[in-house]
Amino acid sequence: MTSKNRRIDRATFSELLKKHERYLQNPKTGERINLMDATLTGIQATDIDVHNSAFTGAIFINCSFWRVNFQESNFELCDMSVCTFEGSNLRNAGLRGVRMKGSNMKKVDLSGADLGPATSPLPGVKENSDLSDADFERAELRKAFLAGANMRRANLFECNLEGAILKDASLEDANLSGANLNGADLSGAKLKGAHLRNAKLVGANLEGADLEGARGFFGLADLDKATQKKLSAHVEWVMSEGRKGQRAILKGAKLGKKNLAFIELTCADLSGADLRGCNLQGAYLAGADLHGADLTGAIMAEADLRGADLTGAVLEGVDLSEAQTKELVVRSRNGTTKLKTRIDAARP
Repeated sequence: MTSKNRRIDRATFSELLKKHERYLQNPKTGERINLMDATLTGIQATDIDVHNSAFTGAIFINCSFWRVNFQESNFELCDMSVCTFEGSNLRNAGLRGVRMKGSNMKKVDLSGADLGPATSPLPGVKENSDLSDADFERAELRKAFLAGANMRRANLFECNLEGAILKDASLEDANLSGANLNGADLSGAKLKGAHLRNAKLVGANLEGADLEGARGFFGLADLDKATQKKLSAHVEWVMSEGRKGQRAILKGAKLGKKNLAFIELTCADLSGADLRGCNLQGAYLAGADLHGADLTGAIMAEADLRGADLTGAVLEGVDLSEAQTKELVVRSRNGTTKLKTRIDAARP
């Protein structure tokens, strides 16, 4: 059924849903949902199956879809802003030029979906998808096509973006903490001010990307394979609060002059490590064991050293004035523990 320029309320949508369900069972007895350029208002649906439906150019106003199956549906040039699609299945859906600014897309499965630019009604004009300020926490975006998409300030916390195409995408001030970007194409992407703590970037293409002010660790590839493995297991250990992975034991590690800015080493064992001349700007070293480590000439601005043990560490030429050195408050089932930062530097 084509509903061009029609307004679709809850009752009308219910009737269309019944026909679509019959269509999915037998195309001869039902009718596929086709709401081209329609306006859907106040629709609320949970656990329904409307896969292979069409909403090209539709406008969604005050709509909520929870765990709805939209697999392989067409949403090209739709306006889905400030709506909820939490937990829904949009695998391989067509979403070119879509607008979902400020929408709730938590745990949505968009793997293989196409959110690239669409052809505008204006000749020669392309419309990029607008996902700005949307919440994609723990969403599945594996191999999704997001070239040129506007994802400014989007929450992509712990998203799976493995192999996704993010070429020329705008990700300024986006939260990509814990995101899986392994093998993703971020060439030409704008990541200015983005938060990438513990983001996985193995094999990611960052050629031409704007990383100004981005807070993430980009030096993994410069380390030996054994250290890479330890750091990856340590990130998993931190993110899972010790349930998975393994704490990094890097006693006496030779890491001199490495770029370790924003590296995740919370509670790691770096005792006696050679960290001379390292860039440790913004490094996460809370609760870390750094006793006896050689930090001569290291950059420590914004480094988190709360509760760290630096007794006997060599700190010649190190400025800790901009590092966090207050006590670390650790909360557990057994109560609250306060760990003071211990700095008793060795004499050069």
